[in-house]
Amino acid sequence: MKQKKQKIIAVTNQKGGVSKTTTAQALARELAKEHRVLLIDFDGQATLTELVDLTTHFDKAELDEYMIENNAINIFERKKILPLDITGTIVNNGNFETKVPIKELHFIPSPGNSLGSAAESASGGKDMLLKKFLDKIGDEYDYVVIDSLPGVSTLFKNVLYAADVLVIPIQTKTNAMAGSNGFLELLNDVAGDYDKVYDNIFILPTMYNKGRKDDNDTYAEIRTVFLDTMNSFEHLSKINKHLLDVIPERAVFSSAQSYRVFLQDYIEAYDSGKRDILLLIERMTKEIIKD
Repeated sequence: MKQKKQKIIAVTNQKGGVSKTTTAQALARELAKEHRVLLIDFDGQATLTELVDLTTHFDKAELDEYMIENNAINIFERKKILPLDITGTIVNNGNFETKVPIKELHFIPSPGNSLGSAAESASGGKDMLLKKFLDKIGDEYDYVVIDSLPGVSTLFKNVLYAADVLVIPIQTKTNAMAGSNGFLELLNDVAGDYDKVYDNIFILPTMYNKGRKDDNDTYAEIRTVFLDTMNSFEHLSKINKHLLDVIPERAVFSSAQSYRVFLQDYIEAYDSGKRDILLLIERMTKEIIKD
């Protein structure tokens, strides 16, 4: 029997600095406890590629050769990509051996700014190339998690077209909603142009400080105005939308990034008092993949 096609989860927003990359990284790591997961850095800023810290774990010459032959640009050149197996580097990163279970996690790094140029210069049907690539490897992974760039571009349209599920992190900070109408209009246009129906759209409030008035005001706006606005668009109104539990503002997130360690592994190794965050990530992940 042919294995069920993988589910593609895109973490995206029209703005940067909303914990998009942190969310994608934590979600992929959580899924990889029990599943075969492919994590893709589809952002020309290559922040996720930097945080995965490949240069620490792989021979430089071999890594340089790999990056030439295997990176996200290949998708727009219609070439094969051999994703990098980072399962072993997570199990033992040189400083500690992780206590968090892991089955399989592969990674496609971003080459940086050249990714956007490659996407824009691709030939006909360029908005669909990511989906075509993922369709070809549908039996190899249970889940694909994509960290996508903020902004409107061919890269972004590829992600929107390929995804089954959207996760939209939004800061609970002043002006977090700025530009959201344009972002939702783009989502609606893609859904309409390509007859795209997502399984679910999840709204994830992030960086919440309950002691700050502007955080509480923005959180209330996310819960009401943002969801109501989504429902005012013709095609988005037909898609199931869910508000996930709010992610608090905690130093542990930036600490894990500074150590270049996945969040779950960092907490277990260096900050076990923050296991409430682990439970929060676990609940979030179960909600996102729930049928």
